[in-house]
Amino acid sequence: MASVVANLDEAVDNIGRYQVEVRKQPELAKLMKQVHAWYAIKSSDGTWHFAPSKFIGYAGNNARAYLVEAPNRDARSTEAVLRNWFVVVPSDTRRGAELNDALRSFLKSHGHAGPRKGARICVLKEVPTSDEEGMAIEVRDRIRIDTGICGGRPHIRGTRVRVSDILELIAHGVSESEILADYPYLCEEDIRAALAFGAAAANHRVILIS
Repeated sequence: MASVVANLDEAVDNIGRYQVEVRKQPELAKLMKQVHAWYAIKSSDGTWHFAPSKFIGYAGNNARAYLVEAPNRDARSTEAVLRNWFVVVPSDTRRGAELNDALRSFLKSHGHAGPRKGARICVLKEVPTSDEEGMAIEVRDRIRIDTGICGGRPHIRGTRVRVSDILELIAHGVSESEILADYPYLCEEDIRAALAFGAAAANHRVILIS
């Protein structure tokens, strides 16, 4: 029996995998019109990537498992865990309109006129960006999530250095100056952004990449 995803990394991996699987498996594409809840992340090139809740909500999902097991899987279980990292975007907002247009284009590319009536779209929760809450606005500009880079893990913009790499080095006592010496393409602001991102993620909140 498949288990629900245990963390955001697994969910992001599944979103990336869905983009590949839906192009290869026509039967998977046919089910798009039945989806009630879509989950989306935005890559660094500005492209929105979408996947259904039942696909991204189960660990290590793929087209075969989804096609065979989806009818018996409980959407309430996936929705409950995905709620830790994602939030529904109201359709009557600017972001909602952008997402609806992007989802419609995505579905049209697979032979559908658009999403089913009443379908909702969820995106990553925002992290507070005010200085008094410890998160500089520049973090948005330095941390990226892209399904095609670092396996969808948060990383420093323009590099393949993951936020987790920096946090692990610091946890093992490596100094900031040593990190900058080993990674000369990083700067002090990158390290501070990684620390801020890690602190926010530990509080079950993540950056909305935009």
